[in-house]
Amino acid sequence: MEDASLKVIFSEILRGFTLVETRSHGKIKIKHFTNFDSAELDIKNKLFLDKAINQGLPTREDRVEYLLKENIWTEEKNKQILQSKSMLAGLKNSKSKVFLQSHIDGINKQIQEEQLKLLELETEKEELIGFCAENYASRRINEFYMFNAILNTDGGKLFESEDFEDLDETELVDLIGIYNKSTKKFGSENLKKISLSGFFTNLFYLCKDNAFTFFGKPLVQLTFYQIELFGYGRYYKSLMENSETKVPDDVKEDPEKLVEWFDSTKSARETLEKSKNAGQDGSATSLVGATKKDLQRLGLDNPDETINLAKKAAEKGGRLNMEDMMKLHGM
Repeated sequence: MEDASLKVIFSEILRGFTLVETRSHGKIKIKHFTNFDSAELDIKNKLFLDKAINQGLPTREDRVEYLLKENIWTEEKNKQILQSKSMLAGLKNSKSKVFLQSHIDGINKQIQEEQLKLLELETEKEELIGFCAENYASRRINEFYMFNAILNTDGGKLFESEDFEDLDETELVDLIGIYNKSTKKFGSENLKKISLSGFFTNLFYLCKDNAFTFFGKPLVQLTFYQIELFGYGRYYKSLMENSETKVPDDVKEDPEKLVEWFDSTKSARETLEKSKNAGQDGSATSLVGATKKDLQRLGLDNPDETINLAKKAAEKGGRLNMEDMMKLHGM
């Protein structure tokens, strides 16, 4: 996504709402929810679920029990789902411990294949379970969510409760479509990209990890998007602070590649340290299988390029601020 588009998303996150132009209702606001809103939704969800069960709809657990009893679904497939999830967790853990790009690429391919396998199994199971009490509660809570999230430009609810209840299926589907389209851009991928963008970091590194200083309100009043963005900001800032090697230009603004690069450089240095402690060479050439390109990527092809944080801090009077850190990493 273009930098300009990310700036728009960032401004909407700061405001706590999104303005949308619609054909049927003119300009409306889409409210970004907070923990207070979520608590109300949880209470409503319990009421909707109880209502569905009282009306005779089977629960998800009931349906799974029936499918197993009739041998439509098997315990073996349940085990396959658990094994697949365990395999994914293991692969992700393994990826954080390797440093050769060829190994990382190989593990990424395995992860994609395993994710597809898991998706197929879970999709098959969900189709067999069918409509249950939890589905009913989920549908009703989505409608309640729409009712509370869609506001007029003054900040009041767009519909009275009775008017909302009278909406036909077509009108309701149209509103859900408007909401989904306007909030899709707030996915984790875009929020991670924002947290690495200059327009964000220029502000974020001045707040000294203080959410109130950054957003101007207490943590409990922040929207979920604001909390998530702030968390990513702290996480990637921590990576920068703990990296001893300059971040390559091709990974600086790519969240996934940055994490991969940080994990691999950390793993490579740990391997070299163990080699030294064992009385072995301990130089970059002792990394078995590492090509020149791997060493360049890890910042190990030239010892002079390594960032000695303690030495740099001493030169600055004992402490490095975030501006110093960014300069060290070429940002």
